[in-house]
Amino acid sequence: MKNKVLIAVDLSESSVEVISKGIAFAIRMDAAVLITSIVPIYVDYLQSQMALVPTQWDIIYTDQKEAAVKELLQIKEKNPGVVIDILVEIGNPKYDVIEQAINQEANYIVVGTHGRTGWSHALIGSTAEYIIRHSAIPVLVIPMKKAK
Repeated sequence: MKNKVLIAVDLSESSVEVISKGIAFAIRMDAAVLITSIVPIYVDYLQSQMALVPTQWDIIYTDQKEAAVKELLQIKEKNPGVVIDILVEIGNPKYDVIEQAINQEANYIVVGTHGRTGWSHALIGSTAEYIIRHSAIPVLVIPMKKAK
């Protein structure tokens, strides 16, 4: 069975480097690539409300998902020599990246950090940190904090 590398990105500015390094890693590992992005549901209590009543939130999240798919398809087109699949979902990135890696039988997960510290890190949380701590699948972390 061929290896599979799951590259998880939020499509922020730093995602370009994470994807580039993740693809390079996959090539070295003779692996297929699955690039995934989870459109985050920002307010937890909305999840139950969204299931009950269609709202404008549904439209917003669907639009974000479609934009993410379009962006990832462009990345796929720019790397024709690499087997790349894409997967975009709406949910909680912390949990869903690990779940997708398991479901897709990934051998490795590639994530990036934002380099946040202090209050920003404490308030926003760290998806990468959660994945590192809870994944049974090896995780390659691409640091985004640049040396001064």
